[in-house]
Amino acid sequence: MLIYRLKLDVFIRLMKILSITVIILLLFIPSATFSAEADSNSVLHFGYSLVFGVFGETLLHYNFDMSAPSRIFYATLIGSIPGLAKEIQDNSDDGGHFSGSDMAFDVAGAFTGSVISNYINNKVRVNVTHQPDGAMIRLSYNY
Repeated sequence: MLIYRLKLDVFIRLMKILSITVIILLLFIPSATFSAEADSNSVLHFGYSLVFGVFGETLLHYNFDMSAPSRIFYATLIGSIPGLAKEIQDNSDDGGHFSGSDMAFDVAGAFTGSVISNYINNKVRVNVTHQPDGAMIRLSYNY
């Protein structure tokens, strides 16, 4: 029975991460794509890092007892790691170079995703009540 509960809780957390990520992508990526000043590479760096920032903050939010500023800081670091790895790979390729502006968009995206995810995770609660015939899942919004 404990394995069933653990899998259900993990499933709910993963679905919450996925739903927050999709909402953020739908809200922020299209508007950034139409910006006249940003090129498509910068938008991609910002968007992917935003998703990783959301994922990092949600993971830290439910698995570690941390204060909000610490959670946002570490989630920003987690969200920036894939962009840093990409820039290091670009630097090692022939003719490639490490782009500071791309890295800045990576950090900005990860930070934005972390802040938005922290706000949503503090406002939306998922309650699971186990019953003999199954489980009841309740979503509540604190305002």
